[in-house]
Amino acid sequence: MVKSDSGAYKSTGIKEEWLLLLNPHAGCSKGLEDKELILSKLREKKIKFKLVTSDYPRHSFTLVKQYIEEGFRKIIVAGGDGTLNEVVNGIFLQEATDPENIKLGMIPIGTGNDWIKTFGIPLGYDESIQTIIENKVVKQDIGKITYSDNNEENTRFFANIAGFGFDAMVAERANALKAKGKKGLIVYLQSLLGSFFSYKICRAKIQIDKQEIEDYIFTSSIGIGKFNGGGMMQTPYAIPNNGRFQITVIKKIGLFGIIRNLARLYKGTFVKDHRVSTYTCKEVYISGVHTIPGEVDGESLGNHSFHIVMIPEKLQVIYGDDKYLFKDNLETVQDEPSLKESVLTVVSE
Repeated sequence: MVKSDSGAYKSTGIKEEWLLLLNPHAGCSKGLEDKELILSKLREKKIKFKLVTSDYPRHSFTLVKQYIEEGFRKIIVAGGDGTLNEVVNGIFLQEATDPENIKLGMIPIGTGNDWIKTFGIPLGYDESIQTIIENKVVKQDIGKITYSDNNEENTRFFANIAGFGFDAMVAERANALKAKGKKGLIVYLQSLLGSFFSYKICRAKIQIDKQEIEDYIFTSSIGIGKFNGGGMMQTPYAIPNNGRFQITVIKKIGLFGIIRNLARLYKGTFVKDHRVSTYTCKEVYISGVHTIPGEVDGESLGNHSFHIVMIPEKLQVIYGDDKYLFKDNLETVQDEPSLKESVLTVVSE
């Protein structure tokens, strides 16, 4: 389909095969090492695909736009969270078809592989390919962020979690360690503890729908999915298809507070700490006395003020286990408060 002058879409030739977008740099070059293995497994399952590879940062933006214009409507992402983020941005920046006409499958080969945890997609190649074959589809929410850079407005979309403040510094440091060939959970733990000593907390203003918070904010996370940082459950109450973000705000906290809550981060129970508040909403503004660092799905956005809005149930994704999906599934954290009755819920001790 292409968009006419009236804004409507009209049909063009639609491809039946999958577009396989593989990032050879994902997982510290695991994508390159395992490329032929992945291709052979797809061929064994008689999955028809066209292979394209992303060769540099943001290359996937261009590739996805190009191939959607050529008629591809099904995309398999062979990469990590950063690759997925680029593909999602390509989908939402193209104008050939409505983004909800695109179907997305995932073969995870990244370092953190956090998005797949919410959607129950297994890590193994055989298992993740089988998930694609089974073709269970849900429409997930997407976040849209706008910010100004040198008086130019920028737009970025995200499918998992956006982080601001300390979270963004940790993501930037983790990316630097990955670029040096480091991998695994140690990347995130080293980045988290190392960032603490260089991060300067500042006074920030966060407007959450109609409510405003102004305080010294250590970090804030805006979640569609539940996990980031290699399995940390930063937004444990997030449901990826309920049309609302979950926001976790951590106020001023010391090193002991971080260490004390480290294990709780992986269970989601750190939100019970009295310095932590959680909210659900559809729109957020974040600004500060100084500009604030931001990141989406682990990719740095730099230091700015940010406006984040919800685009509900807009992207078709193939899922495996539905443990964390669907609007009535609220059994993530023990003693979790009900999120069904209110668009905005505050949780703090």
